[in-house]
Amino acid sequence: MSPSGVFVYSGLGSNENGYFHLLNSLKTYLDPDIYKVDLISAEDIIEGSKLTSAALLTFGSGYTTGFVNGLGAKGMQNLKDFVLGGGSYLGLGAGGYFGCDYIEFDKNGPLEKMAERELRFYPGIGRGPVYPGFQYGSNKGLHAANITFSTGNFTATFSSMIDGGGAFYPSDPQKLGSPVTSWTKIAIYTDITDQPTAIVKTEVGSGCAVLSGVHLEYDMLIECQSDPSLHHLQPSFTSSRLTQRAAMKAILQLLGLIVR
Repeated sequence: MSPSGVFVYSGLGSNENGYFHLLNSLKTYLDPDIYKVDLISAEDIIEGSKLTSAALLTFGSGYTTGFVNGLGAKGMQNLKDFVLGGGSYLGLGAGGYFGCDYIEFDKNGPLEKMAERELRFYPGIGRGPVYPGFQYGSNKGLHAANITFSTGNFTATFSSMIDGGGAFYPSDPQKLGSPVTSWTKIAIYTDITDQPTAIVKTEVGSGCAVLSGVHLEYDMLIECQSDPSLHHLQPSFTSSRLTQRAAMKAILQLLGLIVR
């Protein structure tokens, strides 16, 4: 029997609004006759039994220090072993930073975080915020990022939400002992100097990972309607909505899942 669990992390470090959007997105795109989409706690990952039936683990909005503290050494190793053994990982926003060898966040700024991370699903640095103004617990740094997205079957340029997210810069040479055997650029930021990488796919042991600085999972019409400070972004998100949804489905397919 094929793995059927698709899990959204909801433990320490996660953001309730973020995992609400991620959960709803996955339930929209994945066939409920094939996959059971549910939340997973840090304790569940540490205990490990749910991972035996999992096809995909996802980490979204939040902060990586919380992820690390919530999972501890045992949970981090279980998560890493899950992917090395053939599972798939999707990291969006904070979840994208979390998968990198190293985080470089708000360097020389008040929110500076410079740290190694142990999952090592990407052989390089997650560096951000790409766009200015980020503040924890606020939408003041939320932007409509212009990205060009390309997989084998789908290419498009559109706006996607970013709120503190980063770009991905490979290490040269690759750090010794990396479990990553290859990586592919999936999207770039087209309105940022040098057009850095916005989304990457990596092959990790027998599994794979997709890391993203932007949030393809968010229904931004809901967010724009509920927060007057975001009203000016609604036209960008409205015009890109169908393309963004297609890109999210393409990512799930890259991770080996069957979409509807």
